[in-house]
Amino acid sequence: MVDNTKLVLMVQPVGRQGLIWQAILRSQGISVIWESADVNIPSSITHLQSSGTGLPDLLLIDTRIQPINPYGICRWCRQHCPDVNVVLVNGAQESVTPVEQGWALCQGAADLLPRFRDDQMASSACERAKKILDLLGQPGLDSGALVNALIRTSKHYNPRKPVENSIAMAARRETATVSDCLVPPIP
Repeated sequence: MVDNTKLVLMVQPVGRQGLIWQAILRSQGISVIWESADVNIPSSITHLQSSGTGLPDLLLIDTRIQPINPYGICRWCRQHCPDVNVVLVNGAQESVTPVEQGWALCQGAADLLPRFRDDQMASSACERAKKILDLLGQPGLDSGALVNALIRTSKHYNPRKPVENSIAMAARRETATVSDCLVPPIP
C-alpha cells in the first residue's frame, strides 16, 4: 500500500503564526516537521532522504528567520530538488507587493504570502490552505476541520481567554466566507 500523506518542512518562528500554519496543514491531513530558525535546510533535506522518509513535498519558510536566506533556499531547491515547492511567508507584513511577489517567484518560490490577520483569519486561512493543497496536488479543502483547528489553536495559544480570542472570534464571524471553501474542486 502506498502512503499518499504529504510532508511539509516548516521553518517558522515559535509563536502564533507558526501555530496557525501547523494547525492549517494538520487539519488537512498533511504531516508537518516544524524546524527551528537555526536549521540547515539542505542538511535536513539530505537527512530526510537518507532516513528513507524522502524529500518533503513542500517547504514553508518565514522570511524573517535569521540566518536563513529564504531566497537562497529557493535557488538551492531549484538546483538540487526541483520537485520540492517552496512557499515563503512574510510574517511581518499584512500584504505583499507585486514587486516582492515577483522577486520571490523569480528566485524559485512557488508563492510569497503575508501574515495572518485577526480580522480575516478564517478567510485567509481558507485561501492559503487551498493554495498549499493545490501545490501538493491534494483534492478539496476540509473547511470544517480547518475552522475547528483554528478554534483549537486559539484555545491553545491563549489559555486565559479559551474561546473569546481573536482567532476563534474571526472564525465565527467568517462562517459565510468559509462556506465558499465547500465548492468542490474542478476535475
